[in-house]
Amino acid sequence: MEILEEKLYFIKDEFIEKYNPYYNLMENKSVGTKRPTYFCFRDKMNTEILWFVPMSTKYEKYLKINEEIKQKINREPNNFVFARNVGGKKAVFLIQNMFPTLEKYIDREYTRQGMTIKIPKSVKKEIGKKARNIFMLTNKGVKATFTNLPEFIKDIENELETKIER
Repeated sequence: MEILEEKLYFIKDEFIEKYNPYYNLMENKSVGTKRPTYFCFRDKMNTEILWFVPMSTKYEKYLKINEEIKQKINREPNNFVFARNVGGKKAVFLIQNMFPTLEKYIDREYTRQGMTIKIPKSVKKEIGKKARNIFMLTNKGVKATFTNLPEFIKDIENELETKIER
């Protein structure tokens, strides 16, 4: 399967079982519709690493949380990216839940009636901007996500090294 950036994918249970609960990942659910769905982009330093940002359709819930955070810190938080039309629905991308992974853990692309779901260009741009901000904060030693990103990245890089050694 060819993995394309800025598309939506599902992650394999194997990945969640391997890295959760240690890294506080969202659990896969398969009752009704498989979820969560993840927005994917490649790491700029190591293109074998993919970054996944969970997407939720609980738009109003996260809008309220976003507003509460904004009131507390007096500025727009980095936690969320809101989209009014992702496959005909409102959605929110949970930046604070982003994590690194590898292609082998991608289950399949998220499609609706066999068609790729288009992510608006402005949403892609905002996800990129907020993700870069998370990387900058992480590099400064700030814990900006629910996961321990420096440790998680090392685990993923170690897995890559193990693959190369074989």
